[in-house]
Parts: sequence; structure tokens; C-alpha cells
Amino acid sequence: MFSNVPVGVQRAVAGVALATGVALAAQAEPEGAFLSRFDTQDRLGEGWQVSHFTIRTDDFRTAWTRDAIAWTAEGLTLSLLPAPEEAETPFHGAEVQRVRRTHYGRYEVEMTAARGMGVISSLFTYTGPYYGDPQDEIDFEFLGRDTTKVWVTRFAKGERLPGQWLDLGFDAADGPHLYAFDWLPDRIVWYVDGEEFFRVEGEDYTLPDIPGRIMFNVWAGGPAQADWSGVAPEDMEAQAEYRCISYRPPESSAPMCSDPVPGG
Repeated sequence: MFSNVPVGVQRAVAGVALATGVALAAQAEPEGAFLSRFDTQDRLGEGWQVSHFTIRTDDFRTAWTRDAIAWTAEGLTLSLLPAPEEAETPFHGAEVQRVRRTHYGRYEVEMTAARGMGVISSLFTYTGPYYGDPQDEIDFEFLGRDTTKVWVTRFAKGERLPGQWLDLGFDAADGPHLYAFDWLPDRIVWYVDGEEFFRVEGEDYTLPDIPGRIMFNVWAGGPAQADWSGVAPEDMEAQAEYRCISYRPPESSAPMCSDPVPGG
């Protein structure tokens, strides 16, 4: 997400996290494997927190609110909605963050992207200056203006590296698909439905190497993001559904979203 958000907004977001003490927890040793199947439970469970704050800047038009998150038969639904007239931003959106950091390993998400001009839905890892780090980030970002594509990108040591908007071969807003990436010291490899989709090698590019926090969210692009996401009209409503998120370190054989559901 933060690869396409102005630096002032990035600092505001991270500053809120620091003020709430989340940054202190994030400095602990990276956590081990976990598997969160949102389609078989009715709560987030330990290890997750829901963002609930407003970023007070003209560059970012979405306030995070717990009210934009709901459970359905499909899993965890994150919504983008027009905010009430008295609100400080035009939109209310949703964001969920992992409390502890993760590092090298495999990351998976089973999700349905949000559709709509100016809408962004995502899964990414992030750390940055307000955690005492240079910005490191690895992203899957779906731009609702064309959900037959996905934006993959990364930051390393504060440097924005070239992103790619790539054809998926299907519409990511029509139903759930499995998206994954392997983050390793010498490469990052993105996957879609179990097939390699895109990769970058350490021989050719600087790679992120600092443990980060898993985040996923839905938000509205505005004039600051117009060339990338488009601008969301003020009556825009959209939803993204998240069925499962998992992580395991290298050499681990812990279960993942891609594994069969026991008893399923």
C-alpha cells in the first residue's frame, strides 16, 4: 500500500501505530508460522488488530474504522463506504494488521478483490521509519478500475523499486483466488493459484530484508493517486473478501491456506 501513498501519509500511519504501542510489539523477534482461516471462524483471533483512526491529511481520503469489517459466510469482509457528512474524510475503509513481525518465508492469501474506480484492496508486508527502519515493503495490490490485473511491487531500504501491473487471466473481483509470495534473501517470487507469476532476483535488484508486519486493507484513491488507482467517486461503495491468510518461515512444513481444510 505505502508504495503509492505520499510520504507524509506514511508517517502519519506509522505514527499512530507508534503512539498506540504497536511498534514496541513489532520490534520483538519475528513470529513463527500461523494460519488464519476467516471462512471457518467468527473472530480474528490472537495476533491481529483492526485499525481504527483517521489520517489527517488531504492526500489520503479514507479513515479506518472497525465498523467497515464484518463476517459473512465467505469470510472476513472489508468495506469501503462513503463517510457521514460530519466525518473528517470522504470515506470509511477497513484495515487489519498483524501485531508481530514476520520475515523470510511464504505468504498466502485467499481473497476476492474489491471492484470500483479508485478502489484499492491489498495484502502486503510493511515496515518503515516510525518503526526505526528504512521502508521495506512487498505488495499485492488490486486496483478496482481493472481487476483483471494486479499490481506487484516492493520497497527496499527506503527506495521505491519499479512496480508491475500484470494481467491475471481472470477477474479477481469475481471470486476467491489464492495469491502468494516467497520472500527469501536472494529473491521474491509472486504466485497466483499456485503458478509462478513474477519474480525479482537479488542479483538484479536490492531486495527488502527487514522483518515487517502483514497488513490488508480497502481504501479510496484520490487526486494524489489519480495516475495510479484513479479517483473514487464520493458515492463509491466496494467490498473485498478475505477467506484465509497464512505465513510460514523457510524450512517449515506448517499448514497454509493452500492446504486442504481438515474435514472439508
